[in-house]
Amino acid sequence: MTRVMAAWSATCMALLAPAAAAADPTLIQVVPFAGFRAGGELQDLGTAERRDIEERGNLGLALELRLDRQDLWVQLWYSQQDSQVRSPGAALDLDVEYLHIGGTAPISEAGRVRSYVSGGLGVTRLAPRDAGLEDAVEFSGSIGLGVSIPFSGRLAFRLEARGYLTLVNPETSIFCASGASGGACLIRARSSTLFQAEITAGVAFAF
Repeated sequence: MTRVMAAWSATCMALLAPAAAAADPTLIQVVPFAGFRAGGELQDLGTAERRDIEERGNLGLALELRLDRQDLWVQLWYSQQDSQVRSPGAALDLDVEYLHIGGTAPISEAGRVRSYVSGGLGVTRLAPRDAGLEDAVEFSGSIGLGVSIPFSGRLAFRLEARGYLTLVNPETSIFCASGASGGACLIRARSSTLFQAEITAGVAFAF
C-alpha cells in the first residue's frame, strides 16, 4: 500500500505542474513538519469496549505549487503518526497515515504574519505493525488554519492546526488476519466517522 501512495503522489504532482508553469517565479514550496496528533476511537470486538488511538507525535511533508500571484497554492499533504491502540494486557502498534490533495488560501496579512486556511481530500491508512494483520484504507478529508512567518523571500516558519475526518463503514471490521482456520478481526470503528486533530510546526522552503 505504501508503494501505491508513493505512485499516487508522483502522479498528482505531475498533473499539477502545468497549472503552475506560468505563475510567479516562486513556483514550488516544500514544507517538512512535525507535531502532535490526538483523537480517534475504535472498538474492541472481543469486549465491545472503547479503544482510543493514543496521542502521539507525527511527522509529515507538504508539497505546494503556486496557482497565481494571490498566494493560492495547490497542496499535496502527507502526515504519519506512530501510535498504539491499548487493550487490557496488550497493545496494538499502529501507523495512522493521511495522504491528501488540496490547497491553501490566504486569510489576512498583519505585518510579517500571514494567516491562511488549508484543506484537502484523500485517504487514511490504518496500518497495524503486527505480522499478519491487514491494513485499512478509507476516504477522508481535512481542514486547517495556519500562520506563516517569513524569514526571507524563500524561507518561512509555519504553524498549523488541522482536523481530519475519516469516513468508515461501522459494520466493517478492520485489522483482520486470515489463516487456515479462517479469518479473525480485532477492532472496528465505533461509528461512521473517525476524527483526529493535530498541531504542527515546520519550515517552508520556496523555489
